Amino acid sequence: MKKAVPVIAMIAGLPLAQGAYAATDAELEARLERLAEQNAHLMQRVEELENRLAASGPREVPEASAEEGEGKVTGFLSELQNRVTLGGLVEFGGVYQDVGKKGGGKEDRSDLALTTVELSANAAVNDWVNAEMVLLYEDPTFGEETSLDVDVAAVTFGNAERLPLSLSLGKMYVPFGALLTHFPDDPLWDSPVTLIFGETSEKAALLNLAWQGFSLSTYGFNGDVDEAGSDNQVDSYGFDANFNYHAELELSPESPLWGKGERFRFEDVCGGFDAIIGASYLSNVAESDGIEDALGLEEIKDEIGGFAAYLHLGYRALFFDAEYMTATEEFEPDELARRNGKGAQPSVWNFETGFNICTFPERVLEVAFQYAGSDETEGFGFPGFPENRYGINFNQEIFEDVTFSLGYAHDEYHDGTYDEDDREVEDRDIVFSQVAVEF
Repeated sequence: MKKAVPVIAMIAGLPLAQGAYAATDAELEARLERLAEQNAHLMQRVEELENRLAASGPREVPEASAEEGEGKVTGFLSELQNRVTLGGLVEFGGVYQDVGKKGGGKEDRSDLALTTVELSANAAVNDWVNAEMVLLYEDPTFGEETSLDVDVAAVTFGNAERLPLSLSLGKMYVPFGALLTHFPDDPLWDSPVTLIFGETSEKAALLNLAWQGFSLSTYGFNGDVDEAGSDNQVDSYGFDANFNYHAELELSPESPLWGKGERFRFEDVCGGFDAIIGASYLSNVAESDGIEDALGLEEIKDEIGGFAAYLHLGYRALFFDAEYMTATEEFEPDELARRNGKGAQPSVWNFETGFNICTFPERVLEVAFQYAGSDETEGFGFPGFPENRYGINFNQEIFEDVTFSLGYAHDEYHDGTYDEDDREVEDRDIVFSQVAVEF
């Protein structure tokens, strides 16, 4: 009897179970019908969208967007061009010289050299700040080439339109003399004598006052040649004052700085009148690059000052330049001696005159004549500073910013001037030529 109840229950429940499964299948069929309807509706929507896209055609990027992008790039380049000025100079030249020795005998030498490669950048940071940098490579004739060095790197604070005062900080050529010349200069050959004597590159602070043609500069730096027993400190200084009438200075905008060599250049060489007159003082002339290299000393007994005076006159196509430099006292005999054994007080001078042939203003031919000389300079050796120099030079602009130069000079040396082989030099004849490209 115990087993009869479950059998009856199972037989009684069988029809109920079959009813439950029948209800579930009906629901599934209803759901499938609804999904089919939704799928058909979605397919209809997709088909409608595809038809709309096909009717509207391919989508294009608006031209205004491309122009806007180009405008941003052009605006940046224009702003960069307005703020940064790039320039350069490449010089290639050749030299032939015939050196006469005392007691007879001559020495002929010649050389070709890529004398100068210069790259410059000037950035107007804002209305009151200007930055300048010059990279320089030099390959002097009969000498050893240099690496690409930072020749000038300085920042100038000032605005010439609002304030006549400016301050420059960095590596620069301090204003000692004007270094005026119309001849190809060092490193092609040792000219002008004022550049060899007075050019001074230092890391300095320079204060400049410029007003209506007048310019006054003062500067200070820590040099490499100290007075014996003095501390290593900023104790070298100098001054320069000049008046410039109707002449254009080749300077960086709002900056009293200048590069290697000539400080003044003139835009209108075939008309008008211009003049420059000035003077300079350097507290220790042994700090100049040429004298420092020649002495080879780190200390001297007493600092010796240097004085320079210069003049330029130009009228129409004619010009005249004059410059004089001197030490203000004698050096000690064991520092720089004369032939008689006494201490030397060296001085140099350079005079140039000439004219421009302006038949074709865009292709001016310049003819320049030079007389230069020195006193008490035999201790510098050869090539050093000749006692007398006579020269002529032709500068022909063959293309815009491309100048071909050809010149000749005759040097007469002081008694007691010796070359590197310890032979006494009497005179020298030198022919030189150069192509200069400026951009």
